[in-house]
Amino acid sequence: MVSHMTTERDNCELDFRPPAEGQDLNLGTRIDRNGKTTYHVLTTDRRAGVFLEKVYDQDHHLIKLQKRSRGSRSETYFDTESGAVIRIFESSTLPDGSSLTKNIIYTGRDRSSEDVIVISPNGELVRRVEREHVGMRTVFQGQTEYNCDGTPASTVNHRMDLATNRLVHREQIQWLSEQQRSLTEDFHFDHAGNLIKYSKVLYHPNSGPFLEETQEYDPANQSLTRREITGYSTGGKQTCIDTLTYNAAGEVTSRESIFFDENGNPIASRNCAHS
Repeated sequence: MVSHMTTERDNCELDFRPPAEGQDLNLGTRIDRNGKTTYHVLTTDRRAGVFLEKVYDQDHHLIKLQKRSRGSRSETYFDTESGAVIRIFESSTLPDGSSLTKNIIYTGRDRSSEDVIVISPNGELVRRVEREHVGMRTVFQGQTEYNCDGTPASTVNHRMDLATNRLVHREQIQWLSEQQRSLTEDFHFDHAGNLIKYSKVLYHPNSGPFLEETQEYDPANQSLTRREITGYSTGGKQTCIDTLTYNAAGEVTSRESIFFDENGNPIASRNCAHS
């Protein structure tokens, strides 16, 4: 039940002439037992404007700020005790007719998470972006592109070092139509930004890894120091491991190969040293 309702129309007659540029037109205030809501229109010229709605609780603390304009809207939610922003939701229409939604949640300790989704005009998922922030710095970003049937096509994930804001890990994933991985690549960097390790995994269709390759690098000159290749059966058992080491000139100094039976037991090996 509404206990009390007043608007500025009860006290005065509003002027409905188009407001001047930059003018804030107050459309009124509604008060009920759940709090107070005020309405405003913010204009940039005589043809465009933003409808602004503020919602307060019974103690006159701001709960939500909502903005609506042609092709976009946003909602900002506040903590009634501290006044801090706890969540922001945005929705807009892109020039190609796709829709974009963004949801940001503030979890405290200067941390926040962000989720962005792009949907095509016919309702198909196009892209999803996930981010994690500490203050103004992004510590993680993941982006997935989708096929026309809504299945993922590729994913790229980045993890950053909070102290230096440098990239420490990059992951690239190629997906099969059955939402199974076909290829995964990982790049690892030290705190100075030098590549120290690269790994690649090829997968059996609808199964586990088929071939895994790992490369290790000298951070001082980025030269390859070690390379390991592992093969797997469709049952997930190792079939062989081939390990090569390199000198500073990039020449192979040694090679070791180990072969396994269907149960994963070593059955043969070979060692080669190169001068």
